[in-house]
Amino acid sequence: MRANRRVLYMRKIFRKYTDDRNFITMPEIKKYIRAYGFDVGERAILSDIDALIFYGMDIEYVHNKGYHLKSRPFSLSILKMLADAIASFRFLTIEDSEKLLKLLESLCSIYEAPLLRRKIMLTNRVKSDNEQILDNIDVINSAFRSNQQIGFDYYDYDINKHLVQRGEKRICSPFALVMSGECYYVVSYYEKYADTYTNFRLDRMRNIRLVNSAREYPDEKLNLEQYIKSSFSMFSGKSEYVTLRLPLENKYCNIVIDRFGKSVIMLRDKDSDNHFIIHVPIRAEYPQPFFSWIFSFRGKVEIISPIRLKERYTKVLYESCVQQYMN
Repeated sequence: MRANRRVLYMRKIFRKYTDDRNFITMPEIKKYIRAYGFDVGERAILSDIDALIFYGMDIEYVHNKGYHLKSRPFSLSILKMLADAIASFRFLTIEDSEKLLKLLESLCSIYEAPLLRRKIMLTNRVKSDNEQILDNIDVINSAFRSNQQIGFDYYDYDINKHLVQRGEKRICSPFALVMSGECYYVVSYYEKYADTYTNFRLDRMRNIRLVNSAREYPDEKLNLEQYIKSSFSMFSGKSEYVTLRLPLENKYCNIVIDRFGKSVIMLRDKDSDNHFIIHVPIRAEYPQPFFSWIFSFRGKVEIISPIRLKERYTKVLYESCVQQYMN
């Protein structure tokens, strides 16, 4: 039993003190293992190393350098990317971000760990103050697995930056967690808007609990990939197809594919050799974010149909121009 425990400590030594560039010598291994209460010789250490190699650790001996863990399940570049994501997630509190960063640091050596925090200043990021986030995610995942509804309180900020509860306790049927704009949203069926899906900001949800009722479904079938592509914001609403005309240039093809994916159909405009047409679903009930996207192209992208949406966009542009002129 004691020998088995020694192998586990030996694994910890290699994971903590070595990586693809940093080595430990036999005397250093003896020093580290002695600190854990094991006074053993070189033969026992070599036997432990062989056991670790047999069970999958990529340990290598290099002449005149010593032993090291040559590779790990997660490369440093992957851990850096995950660390940056954790630091930027607005739905996490500073404390939760710190906990997750420390978990990532445990996956690399003591020499690589400081590199995960390069230029990451958590206190300068806009972070959530909802300390229930991680627990709430667990409850929502439990609802997915058990096909149950959830109950929760929903909050908004007031002018004094205080959180105030919006309405009474709510009950919904959650179907997906979606990341958008550095925030997490729970895509749900909510009885108040029974003909479509409703999105709730996870960081605004408090006291989430399972409800002993099966999830209910709206008439609209959830195609999550299409749902995300059609949402220029996470406002709720039903999708409708919109026809757009864009210049026949590679940069606009890039923009369309980045926004709607490679499955989008791009057709040459039969009325113009210099343009192409796309027909895509948009959640246009709250069109302001979609209008902002169209406006960013400075007249290069045109709404063809539906006509009422085109007329509404023209009205918004006119009112904006009048307001700028009056100012």
